Amino acid sequence: MKCQTIIAGIGGQGVLFAAKVFTEMARHKKLQILGSQTFGMSQRGGSVMTHMKIGAFDSPLVCEGDADLLFALDCMEAHRNLPYLRSKRNGSGALCVVNAPNPQAFPDRRVADLLEEMGVVIHTCDAAAVALQMNHPMAANLVLLGFGSSREHFPFTYDDAREAIEALSGPAQRAVNLDALERGRWL
Repeated sequence: MKCQTIIAGIGGQGVLFAAKVFTEMARHKKLQILGSQTFGMSQRGGSVMTHMKIGAFDSPLVCEGDADLLFALDCMEAHRNLPYLRSKRNGSGALCVVNAPNPQAFPDRRVADLLEEMGVVIHTCDAAAVALQMNHPMAANLVLLGFGSSREHFPFTYDDAREAIEALSGPAQRAVNLDALERGRWL
């Protein structure tokens, strides 16, 4: 498997934990993985972005136009990172999985036609609302992961995500994290 991924969001949404989960999923499958976090990770509310390359690559940064997957915890950050998505290659475009409060929130109508022309497959869900219903707003990243991992062309399966969450979650958070993942699966 070779997959270049951008995980994007804002500080406090769990971008770095999502990156750990992706790393654990790749490690479990014995795949090579390179990654790099950029842009103000320590500032709550600031733009946060992780570059991840799964497979045989020489450098961790994803170049514009090369990303196979954009996993976005925020609509604005999704729009900001669209230039990283690749256009159609071998019949299919990139995959974009976005936490969006409503279907009109992503993509913006000004870029929708371009994304369609590029062959970008878009999946959106309101992961934040599901996490709020659970009374665990910080679990939106895992709701989105459950949603994404249940979609065609996502680089990992739901079972891969579940195993990674079980391995990475402490005893106090494990049940909530797995519940969030499961709720995302059924969106």
